[in-house]
Amino acid sequence: MKSVYMSCWFTLILIVIGTGFGQIPEAYESGLEVISSEWIFNHVYFLASDSMKGRPAGSTENLIAAQYIAGHFEQFGLEPLFERPRRARPDENETYLTYEIEPTGYYNNYFQRFTVQKSTLANQHSLGIIKDTDEFSSITHTYRFEDNFLIQYDGNASISIEAPMVFAGYGIEKGVDGYNDFTDMHGNVLDVRNKIVVIVDGFPQEHNPESNFVRERNAYYTNPLRKAEVAGDLGAHALIVTGSRLQYELPFVYKYEQRINSFRSSKYSIPERKIRRVPIIYIDEVITNQIFDDADTDLREILLAIENDLTPRSFYLPGKKMSVEINIESELLHTQNVMAFLEGSDEQYKHEIVVIGAHYDHVGYGYYGALDRAKIGQIHNGADDNASGTSALIEVARAFSESQPKRSLLFIAFDAEEMGLLGSRHYVNYQPIKPVENTVAMINLDMVGRNETELLWVGGGFYGHDIKNIAERANTLVGFELLYNVGLLSFASDQAPFLRREIPALFFFSGMHDDYHQPTDTPDKLDIEKIKRVSQLAYLSAWIIANEDEVPEYRSLTLDERKELIDESLKKIQQNRQQSSSGIE
Repeated sequence: MKSVYMSCWFTLILIVIGTGFGQIPEAYESGLEVISSEWIFNHVYFLASDSMKGRPAGSTENLIAAQYIAGHFEQFGLEPLFERPRRARPDENETYLTYEIEPTGYYNNYFQRFTVQKSTLANQHSLGIIKDTDEFSSITHTYRFEDNFLIQYDGNASISIEAPMVFAGYGIEKGVDGYNDFTDMHGNVLDVRNKIVVIVDGFPQEHNPESNFVRERNAYYTNPLRKAEVAGDLGAHALIVTGSRLQYELPFVYKYEQRINSFRSSKYSIPERKIRRVPIIYIDEVITNQIFDDADTDLREILLAIENDLTPRSFYLPGKKMSVEINIESELLHTQNVMAFLEGSDEQYKHEIVVIGAHYDHVGYGYYGALDRAKIGQIHNGADDNASGTSALIEVARAFSESQPKRSLLFIAFDAEEMGLLGSRHYVNYQPIKPVENTVAMINLDMVGRNETELLWVGGGFYGHDIKNIAERANTLVGFELLYNVGLLSFASDQAPFLRREIPALFFFSGMHDDYHQPTDTPDKLDIEKIKRVSQLAYLSAWIIANEDEVPEYRSLTLDERKELIDESLKKIQQNRQQSSSGIE
């Protein structure tokens, strides 16, 4: 029954295309025909094999994957964008130097080299309370790291702070009914610039089900990271978090036991950018008592007063400062994006660029990025994430080697995506080999080989109707059910740096699954035919963009427009499930 239905459906599509509605620019056929399931099978089984050890950025196996991709780019006749390094050697008479290509590796001229900084909290940090004893002297009380305080810090440089302290209630700036902890009980705004902000974990009336705070359930009320962002935006140096005195809490060491490992986990960044985020320091009762011992009232009475009338009780802590020293250990990892160029055929348009990308790295043995910490130390193969998208990228590049479009194409296999989109950020923000302002669109392939055969998620639709229409026109020859409810993931893969520069982007994604960032994401679970069809869809979408006179416009959709897209997607999912449950083939 399915074969008869599909035959009729494709006949209808051909009739529609023949009438000129949504027509795909001519000459795409030769490229479309070469996209091969057999080639995709070979790509994914190589890239996601155990011998590749999960392809973490900076590893030997990651470099081998890069050479594999670059080798195919060279085989397809795509242009490299970098000269191979050259080394100096004296001539026979040693009168002057000549240069020869440095044979340091295969396909170096396809590699955009960059460096990743790995930053980890050291084992030694300090915290002290400095209390004035008289006009000319003071005394400092010091405390032990992990016994009295813990640090959550995502910066990539060590810091040393000494500053006055401000108590700011629960650290909520925009609460229900105008509640603002950055004012005192009379509504006067507290100046927290160049100060250390002390707050209580949680939010007012947390255990009152009738409270407007509870009903609203805003993440800004509970998440210390969000509160640190607020304090940082207001100019604070650090955020100190203590427990509430209105309820029983586990002893300090046990309360944060489950989070200590995440605090210690390494962070990754581009070293050109110094990240000095506001640190969050969790303190025990001993430090808390030292901070408040000279206040007019104790902390519990302050919190009870806030609980009763929802009036902030924030104030400056006179006669005291806090000193904090946070030490970061750094390591530099050298890695690479893989890039190849196909110049457009049209003199008018060839200066304009369409970027087609996918990340080829994964999380190795799971020392970062593992979803199940119990499985750290096992190979995380990353078959769907993202050997699938990388294989699709290679096939799209092969297709375009058979059919040159009017605009130029830049193929990029991004590295260090799993470390925070570092490869794409490096390209867009630090070393755009082709001018960013000449980039008319970006197409990204990430996790395209799992879940329902006919369903495919498309990101980027929230940032322009044009880009959505292009995907749907291309899809007339492929036949997916396209879904658009991926707004939360719009900035979770390598299209994000392009979208932030207001470059329209398409993000093809087959959805999450239980094997995500697990050792069980293996090639045998991939739908090779689905990857082939996604490759065809990406090729046709890029073909449309690269050949038409008009380029897609970037426009952030309104909330109502986004809701309409989401509702459309939910309806398609429901229909698909109903068909599956009723046995329709």
